[in-house]
Amino acid sequence: MKKSFLSAFALLILLSTVSCKTSKKIADTRQEATPAEASAQKDLSLAREDMEGTWIIKTAEGKTVVGDSPVEITFDLAGGRIYGNDGCNVINGSVILEGDNLLRFESLISTMKACRPEVTDRTVLNALNNTRSYTCTDARKQSIEFCDSKGETIMTLEKRMVDQLNGSWKVISIDGKEITAENPTMVIDIPESKLSGFAGCNRMFGSIVLDGTPYGIAFAQVGATRMACPDMTTEQAFLPLLEQVTTFYMIDNNRAALCLQPSVPAIVLEKVQ
Repeated sequence: MKKSFLSAFALLILLSTVSCKTSKKIADTRQEATPAEASAQKDLSLAREDMEGTWIIKTAEGKTVVGDSPVEITFDLAGGRIYGNDGCNVINGSVILEGDNLLRFESLISTMKACRPEVTDRTVLNALNNTRSYTCTDARKQSIEFCDSKGETIMTLEKRMVDQLNGSWKVISIDGKEITAENPTMVIDIPESKLSGFAGCNRMFGSIVLDGTPYGIAFAQVGATRMACPDMTTEQAFLPLLEQVTTFYMIDNNRAALCLQPSVPAIVLEKVQ
């Protein structure tokens, strides 16, 4: 009886040892990242200079932000500051970036305009004041999260990609038709929200409206001088179509497509060097 008990006890120890080794092997295997996972993690890194520019605030403290104006902040790293809008008031402050991803804002101030109860201006300011680090959440470096001192996400943001349109462009096609005569030109001034250029016969002008999405852009109050030309075909096709634009995408580093709906180009532009 005693011999049988000892044998059973020895078997139990052996099984326990094998089980622990197996569990450890499984755990070690799970900790090893595959090459694809390692590559994805590397792609999610965000260089400090990539913070430069305007970021659209999507959520703050777990809430979808609401504003009467686009809720966004702009990083001016050379000046060590940020500025933007909390959805109601203009905000300004200094920015401090340390280490790989440490981030905090200091001396945040805002204008004092009264806001509607639904606007999340106070929530946005509170999240900015509590930010201590950031992390990239999109491999294309278009989305980031701000985190508090505990590493918890308190704000999500997307890069305002429409800034890529800032500058001078030549119109190379309209509604799928290549321009063979004198090309219209556009000067898109995002910071000043102004449009100017040449429509094919007349000088044109207008304003730029952003809708708080990364690729959203519209051209409003588009007008032109009233000179008559022998051939007005290009201008008459171009100006009405321009006022219907709602979004854009980059074809490559030198060409952009203005669209009436996503991924359907109406006007194709080429950057003027």
